[in-house]
Amino acid sequence: MTLSGDGSWEKLEWLKNFDVFPKTVDDAKEASVSGGTVSVVVLFFMFLLLFTETSIFLKTNTKFEMEVDTMRGGTLQINFDISFPGLPCSVLSLDSMDVSGEHELDIVHDVYKRAMDSKGNAVGAVISEKVKLARDALSISHIREQLERGEGCNIYGTLNAQKVSGNFHLSLHAQDFHVLSQVFPDRSTVNTSHVVNHLSFGRDYPGLKNPLDGEMKTLDKGSGTFEYYIKIVPTKFHHLDGTIIDTNQYSVTDHFRKLQDGFPAVYFIYDISPIMVRVKQWKQSFSHYATQLCAITGGMYVVTGQLHTWSKFLWTKYYIGKKSLTSSLGI
Repeated sequence: MTLSGDGSWEKLEWLKNFDVFPKTVDDAKEASVSGGTVSVVVLFFMFLLLFTETSIFLKTNTKFEMEVDTMRGGTLQINFDISFPGLPCSVLSLDSMDVSGEHELDIVHDVYKRAMDSKGNAVGAVISEKVKLARDALSISHIREQLERGEGCNIYGTLNAQKVSGNFHLSLHAQDFHVLSQVFPDRSTVNTSHVVNHLSFGRDYPGLKNPLDGEMKTLDKGSGTFEYYIKIVPTKFHHLDGTIIDTNQYSVTDHFRKLQDGFPAVYFIYDISPIMVRVKQWKQSFSHYATQLCAITGGMYVVTGQLHTWSKFLWTKYYIGKKSLTSSLGI
């Protein structure tokens, strides 16, 4: 823009001394094939980098921090969904025990059972109460018929326990010892095969993985007790909107113990870690994103000029050298 013809513009003529974008007339510009080739290649890579940077800007990232858990007391929410294809609901019970001495048998509060047929399909009504059968031949015959039909049980729900080390287990405490000893005179016929459809400790959050989800244990013959040793890690999840979720992660190992005294069961033995993990969501700031775009655009522009200069120089040297060799040979 020419600053002339107007008094107000003429007063700004001194600003031309700071112009970092000097202009050349169009007649002085010369386009070339090599310059066009380099420009196309560099533009491709520039748009690729811009696309990558935009994807990073839109992505939600997660970072982890560890610290000592200073919280005391509280409750531990245990969410479970476990299927037993070889045990009917009439004998299966949920029991819990912790290091403080708290011991509960056949828990029914927020615990639900539903019978399954031999194919694993849910049948009948959902049960959420204790069902103690009479100690008579009719009751024993009823349970035996369930076993002969291949009836199983899906037990699920929520257990609120004290936030201390302990265990919960699925056993045959739904009926008394007299009934069980008549139904299972040979304890090796108690089929503790099971599928852990879901097991978590606390609320869910994006990205949380529960190692036991989908775990399947099958016994082809004999019987025994399955033991899962679980290390629970207290976790605080920080959403982008500032919401904080108090929950838990866990790791697990398992062990199978062959049939010994008593009836077999499935134990989940847990311990609380003294270390707490903070999981925080974060996104790249817009200022950082804008800076990266400017750096990519400016950097690629400079690289384009350098590549074009070097390609033109090398091509000229090659062309002149070839022409000189041809002239010297008289070709």
